[in-house]
Amino acid sequence: MPFITSTTTSASDFTTKGCIKVERDTLLAFKAQIIYSKAHPMSSWGDQTDDCCQWTGVRCDNNSGHVIRLSPHFRQPPPYYYYDYYYYNDGYCNTGCTDQGLSGNISESLIGLQHLKHLDLSFNCFNNIPIPKLLGSFENLVHLDLRCSGFTGAIPHQLGNLTRLIYLDLATDYYEGVLKVDDAEWLSGLSSLRYLSMDGANFSGVNNVIQSLNKLQHLEHVSLLHCRVSNIPESLPHLNFTSLAFLNIGWNNFMFGTNIPEWLFRIPKLRFLNMIGCMLSGTLHSSVGNATSLQFLDLSLNIFDDMPRGFGDLCNLRYLHLGIFMGKSLEDFKDAFSGCIRRNLNVLSFEFSMLQGPLPDWLGEFRNLTILNLSYNSFNGSIPGSLGRLLGLQYLGLSDNELNGPIPESLWQLSNLVSLGLGDNNYSSVITEAHLANLTNLKYLLLDRMVLNISNEWIPGFQAEEISLSHCHIGTKFPIWLANQVNLQTLDISNVGIRDSMPDWLWNIIYTISFLDLSNNEISGRLPQHLKFQAARYIIGIFLHSNRFEGCVPYFPPNVHVLDLSNNSLSGIIPSDLGNFGEIRPQLTSLRISSNNLIGNIPKSLCNFKDLVSLELSNNHLEGVIPSCWNNLMGLQYLILANNSLTGEVLNSLTSSSQSLRVLYLSNNRLHGDFPSFLEKCTSMTTLALDHNNLSGEIPTWVGETMTSLMILTLKENNFSGNLPLLSNLTSLHFLDLSHNSFVGSIPQSYGNLTGMIDASMNGGASFSSNLSKVLVITLTVATKGIDLQYGVILSSLKFMDLSANKLSGTIPKEIVNLVRLQNLDLSCNYLSGEIPSDIGLMQSLESLDLSRNELIGSIPLSLSTINFLESLNLSHNNLSGKIPYVNHLTTFNNPSSYVGNLNLCGAPLEKNCTSDEPPSNAHNQEDEDDNDSQSTWFYIGLMPGFVVGFWIVWGILLFKKEWGCIYFKFLDHTYDMIYVKIVVLVPKIKRALAVTRSM
Repeated sequence: MPFITSTTTSASDFTTKGCIKVERDTLLAFKAQIIYSKAHPMSSWGDQTDDCCQWTGVRCDNNSGHVIRLSPHFRQPPPYYYYDYYYYNDGYCNTGCTDQGLSGNISESLIGLQHLKHLDLSFNCFNNIPIPKLLGSFENLVHLDLRCSGFTGAIPHQLGNLTRLIYLDLATDYYEGVLKVDDAEWLSGLSSLRYLSMDGANFSGVNNVIQSLNKLQHLEHVSLLHCRVSNIPESLPHLNFTSLAFLNIGWNNFMFGTNIPEWLFRIPKLRFLNMIGCMLSGTLHSSVGNATSLQFLDLSLNIFDDMPRGFGDLCNLRYLHLGIFMGKSLEDFKDAFSGCIRRNLNVLSFEFSMLQGPLPDWLGEFRNLTILNLSYNSFNGSIPGSLGRLLGLQYLGLSDNELNGPIPESLWQLSNLVSLGLGDNNYSSVITEAHLANLTNLKYLLLDRMVLNISNEWIPGFQAEEISLSHCHIGTKFPIWLANQVNLQTLDISNVGIRDSMPDWLWNIIYTISFLDLSNNEISGRLPQHLKFQAARYIIGIFLHSNRFEGCVPYFPPNVHVLDLSNNSLSGIIPSDLGNFGEIRPQLTSLRISSNNLIGNIPKSLCNFKDLVSLELSNNHLEGVIPSCWNNLMGLQYLILANNSLTGEVLNSLTSSSQSLRVLYLSNNRLHGDFPSFLEKCTSMTTLALDHNNLSGEIPTWVGETMTSLMILTLKENNFSGNLPLLSNLTSLHFLDLSHNSFVGSIPQSYGNLTGMIDASMNGGASFSSNLSKVLVITLTVATKGIDLQYGVILSSLKFMDLSANKLSGTIPKEIVNLVRLQNLDLSCNYLSGEIPSDIGLMQSLESLDLSRNELIGSIPLSLSTINFLESLNLSHNNLSGKIPYVNHLTTFNNPSSYVGNLNLCGAPLEKNCTSDEPPSNAHNQEDEDDNDSQSTWFYIGLMPGFVVGFWIVWGILLFKKEWGCIYFKFLDHTYDMIYVKIVVLVPKIKRALAVTRSM
């Protein structure tokens, strides 16, 4: 057999005659340092019999009585290797640590089992302890399995002493990378090794991985998936992989520009090669045709120039998944597929290959294809009818292309189809039940963005496990034919225009669901008090957002991963025991209940969701303080609590989440206190929104030193004081709003060096696609172009700076003109002096500029007229002088309000002429009239004191409370602008109407 699937010991090697006392004592010492549940078989060791050879997980040699096998499992772990061309281990230990796994420490006494041949400690929870070095002393060991066992730290080099070892599995959770390799040379000592799996181990900085493995001539199976390997040698002095049949090195980060080494195709017995997502690029070697033993080849998510003709010679190839060929078409690869490869190929995938052009007719010549996946490309034209000749086809993926025209009738005759994906194209066909009548084996139906004309009374001839009809036109009523689908695991009927109440039968069929998306419809009805799903099933996500559901926040089982109930009409409180599941650990990672009518406090029980990544409760009527129980949420990344009535301080109980927290969105509440100190450790935070609260004090200096990942920072409308923080180290910052506070001092020169406002490629911030199955978007109100606008997804690319309504003084730093990508700059309502930087025209991306209500002097720079994207300009109420440069783009600002309040400005669009003095005022030379009405005189004498008192009550406040005055005057300016525009538009209409009237 080419692959090892079991230990080399057989049943005849085991005995029940009794074990050696020293080894029994060793096993009991091992047990003493292990933590296990009462239900674990190890708990019975030594209780029922002294014969350790009878203990569960222990086997002894039939002749010597020595313990030769130790595998104390609660249950049998999964098979070591699936020899299936369509399956390979993804390197993720998705079983997780449970109460049934072993934990604790490995006793040094275990060294007493010197005759041990087989040691299996896989699928346990030995967290935070390293792999014991003593394992390198078992010189008779042939099988060592530590996969998914929870060990951390550096893998000990002593394992290289196991010269008889045939099977070694150290696979771990690749998301964590907790097992590290500092040097791969020790691997070359495993001279008998045939099977090696180290998926998820961290090989960062190690450059001798392949070279060390090349010394093992018996090696048959190598899996290094997700290992952060960065180097694969272009050549090997001597190719020693004479026995290698399985090589899985996908998802590694080879240096960009690395080609596939030619020597890979000279490994004589290689049957399985997976290099998915390795950042490979360049030309595929024509020598690929020499790898005649290949049966499985996955090169997807790599970038290549072309396909060599040698592919056609791979007569034994069964599975082929190719990479990215930008700008190429399938017709360019006709020669590469012209040989014997057509005869035996079962799986052909060009998914995510960025191909274009029409689909060629020769695809119908791969008569043995069972899987054809061409999804996520830019193919155009119609589907060739030749695909109807692929009678054995079970999977057809054509989704997310630009295909058009009618769907050929021959396609609907492929009765063996199990999966059909046609969605997200531009077909002219309307799908009816007649088209689907022959597809009785369908389990997966994906017709997103297609037009359906299916009767509600239709009874499908198939039982689907997945149906995706997102953005289809299916009518306003619920499709009753779905009630027949009792095996559904995935259902997506989002954005289909349903305006109906939720039917009872739907709650019944989704009991077995793993993914449900009914979002963005107008579905009404009350949610049940309990959402019920099959307990044994892993629920990926339940998306009910953007509908008209009523009722309270429902309870849900602990196996739900994502729950989105946002943008509905839910009311009442969040249940105080939501999240209480006793000893069962809930799997929830995302809870979204934003934009409802919820009241009351945020319950502490939400902190029981220890795996929570995202919590969104914004746009409700929640009140009270933010709970102080967040210490358990080590992986929290998104905390969205904006637009409520929360009070108290921003608690430092979020310290445990500080390393993971990316978005903190607490805008528009009633929070008070100082700037939160726990943020100093939030080195991964990209968005911090604390605006519209009552926070006070100075901004600590560490904000600009440690929060280096910040992209969006908004502290608008608080009571912060002191100097502006220095932010030059925040190279990704592209959105900064510190307006409406009480900052003093000058604008730091370093604000002109913010790379995120200089470099067009520095985007990010508000739109995130975490592993939450849906995109997370936050929305902020932004003052720009003279009005308040709501920004959501666009916020991720908006370059914005607002320092208005503070108490800033000094000059505008000339370095500010370096922000060439800045779109909005607002420095209004401060005490800034000096001149406008003469090179302000360098800021060619500006769309809105507001420098109003300062103490600026000098002339308006001519370069300002060259900013062609400028839509809003306000220089009013300063001490500017001279002629307005009313040329180029500034001629579009013909509203004098942009310049009013500058007494020494002249020229268009102001009425004041710069070329001559203003004409003197006309003298009235009018005789005083006789005082013939003494009552009028006394009336005005009495009126004046009242006017003076009332005037100073209003204007005194506006003068001494500058930020209030700023808001008021900006309101007047905005009102004036609207009236001015109305008049400008209306007057020509009146003139035209009068002209028509006169002509009649």
